[in-house]
Amino acid sequence: MILQNIVYPLPSTPLRDEVFLNSFKSLDCFASVKEFRDLGYFKAPRFQQWISAENFVILGAGGSVLGGKCIHSMAEGLSDDVRAKTPGFLKNFSRRNLQFSTNLDSSSLEKMFSTIDWNNTHFLCVSKSGETLETICQTLLAIERCQSASKNNIIANKFAIVTEDKFSSLRQIAEQFNFLFLPHPKSIGGRFSVFSIVGMLPAFLCGIDPAALRNGGRAILENASSLRQVLEGAYFMLHNWVQVGGSKNLQHVSFIYADKLYDFGIWLAQMYAESTGKSGVGITPITVMGSADQHNQLQLYLDGYADKCFSFFREVQSNGMAIRNDFIPESFSYLRNKTIVEIFRAQHDATLALLKSHNRHLRTIEIPDCTPTVMGELLMHFMLEVVGVCHLMEINPFGQPAVEQGKILAKQMLDPGK
Repeated sequence: MILQNIVYPLPSTPLRDEVFLNSFKSLDCFASVKEFRDLGYFKAPRFQQWISAENFVILGAGGSVLGGKCIHSMAEGLSDDVRAKTPGFLKNFSRRNLQFSTNLDSSSLEKMFSTIDWNNTHFLCVSKSGETLETICQTLLAIERCQSASKNNIIANKFAIVTEDKFSSLRQIAEQFNFLFLPHPKSIGGRFSVFSIVGMLPAFLCGIDPAALRNGGRAILENASSLRQVLEGAYFMLHNWVQVGGSKNLQHVSFIYADKLYDFGIWLAQMYAESTGKSGVGITPITVMGSADQHNQLQLYLDGYADKCFSFFREVQSNGMAIRNDFIPESFSYLRNKTIVEIFRAQHDATLALLKSHNRHLRTIEIPDCTPTVMGELLMHFMLEVVGVCHLMEINPFGQPAVEQGKILAKQMLDPGK
């Protein structure tokens, strides 16, 4: 179970009860952790044909892919024993090689496409609306390359499409080429979709048990002490938004002390940015990597304008490599026989202590080994926290109405005649 600790300032007012959190638990984006019928898609013959490839590329943008990418990164380094703990219909399934395409940078796309084994690579294309510009462009490019590489021009089993069960451009593509279609839940928005099939499909391809991920999320929903931690985190953020941000804008720095958690930090940044950023107020997320970014940003956090609060994320790691060289420079002799885990932890603790000495507002989140269950706990904790913070700020956490105008403008620039 993840462990949260509010370092400074300590809560000065009693927390309200969890009534408002309980009122959100029935929403589909949370209740999906109790639902397993949609995993039946994974048994279907058509699905089995699609997963026959060794390599997969997941195409999409924003919430359609950030959750899956986050799970993929956290799964890196998991032992085969942990991955093997799968439900019966996933037994004997070996994890696939995954890549994610989340942007329209031409150079990056060309580089990725140049390395793809087109005869042994399949694609997952995700867009809730079915009208996401990036996803449509990526999909069309991939289709063209697949057709060129195919001897018989038959590519129906190479693509799976996840979008709402309604008419849309992406659905139209699926029908035109007879691609596998998997419905995106209509009642779940993109950034809240990680426990839906949107996140469970990449988890499955990673060799991760989707049921274990959901059970981890469910454990948070049904455990009073876990909900208490969520509530404490929500009030920590509210306190900082009021006291540090002046009830306008607060900058929240996620200090990530584990490479595998960096994409989680990016996922969390979208959750906070799009959920709270409305009507002239919000919480601006900043994701930084410890210890690397101590060398280029810590000066600002210590001596710059005090408009930030900090969350330190650390994975509990067992001791591994150690400094045991015969020759060690005298000024670094204290490193002898120290493990990298010890050194990394000291950097984490020193940065935390230094920020506290400057009266910066802090909390720590300690994460056990990233098993599928723990991944589910972490994702659910912060989904609930974001919704709880928005409730306390009196903001609707769902939707991103201001973003739509940018999509319209881009279309007008590309098609000025209309």
